[in-house]
Amino acid sequence: MKKFEFHLAKLLSYKDQNLENEMMILAAFKKQLQEEQKRLSALKIDRENCNHNFEKKMSMGITPESCQVYLRYMTYLNDQIKIIVKKILAIAEKIDGQIEIVKNLKLETRSLEIIKETRYNEYKKEMVKESEKQMEEFIVTAKIMNNGF
Repeated sequence: MKKFEFHLAKLLSYKDQNLENEMMILAAFKKQLQEEQKRLSALKIDRENCNHNFEKKMSMGITPESCQVYLRYMTYLNDQIKIIVKKILAIAEKIDGQIEIVKNLKLETRSLEIIKETRYNEYKKEMVKESEKQMEEFIVTAKIMNNGF
């Protein structure tokens, strides 16, 4: 009995490896996004604390120099928040693009798997037919040997 051989096995293996690589890239993008979101949250907390401290100092009396320091720091924090938001948007776009790549590769891989399953089912049917044919030949040969000799 011949062994099942899928002629597109190398292509399927290549597509699987490619899919795995693209999934790792997607995971890396998601990790970057999480890190940037954490940085954004930390900056927002710093901004709120700075604003709270500034208001507290304003009510108690503050020197003009200290006021300028607070205002500059608030400006710096706002600028950093804007930069992080832009990074988050850029990473989100990369993630969307990577998701499309992964979807397409999954579709291609699944198509190849379906072809493999179909061919394997055809192979099994052929093997059953061949077994039945061999069984018939054996029975016919056995009858001929019993009756003929």
